[in-house]
Amino acid sequence: MYWIYLTLFILVVLTPKVIAEGVLFLREEDVESLIIFCFGLFAFVLYLAKEKALWRVFQEKLRLQKRTHLITRDLSDSYSYIGGMNRKFDIVKELIFHLPQSMAEMLVKREPETYQPIIQTVKLLAKAAIVSLRFVNMRTKDIEKAVENDPEGIFSAFDAKTLLASKKTFWEEEGCVVIRSPRQAKNMTAYIIFPKATNRIDDIEVFKILASQALLLFCIDRFGAAERKK
Repeated sequence: MYWIYLTLFILVVLTPKVIAEGVLFLREEDVESLIIFCFGLFAFVLYLAKEKALWRVFQEKLRLQKRTHLITRDLSDSYSYIGGMNRKFDIVKELIFHLPQSMAEMLVKREPETYQPIIQTVKLLAKAAIVSLRFVNMRTKDIEKAVENDPEGIFSAFDAKTLLASKKTFWEEEGCVVIRSPRQAKNMTAYIIFPKATNRIDDIEVFKILASQALLLFCIDRFGAAERKK
């Protein structure tokens, strides 16, 4: 492109030397002016074409930068998500491995400690300082057992009637998150309640698993003991 402009410049300079007479009804000066104008117009058209090509390249560069930024952000989010899921998997795996020990502790009547692995796991996942674990009899509509440390009475609003009023397995109420075990056993269902500490709860299914495990421990303790006495 630079050589073309240099060539046009040289031709413009040499035009008065080359044109020695007029053409038809045009004088020599008119012919020179017309030729120089054509050279200038040609150079201007080349400049516009080059500028348009550069603008397309600039837009493509911006598009690629934006796409690279989005891909980088998606990769970062994916890595964060995978890391978070691996951490949660390790927490739940540790809880499952601890389940036989919890059952053994239950057999020697150490009930408060039995549910602590579940409560501690909920605290880690929910980033909550206190957690309530409640077992409700759906037939009598009574809370048969509550494992919690609630000095400020945050969970006092969640009686059996309030909990059974909702058919959902997950909902928010009174600034708290409530998760119910998806299934019941012997008319019993388990509820996990904790204050909402984050704007978004991403571990709903994990909390449901924890509620189901708590219900399993409760049933082994309550109904297993009754069967052994028969």
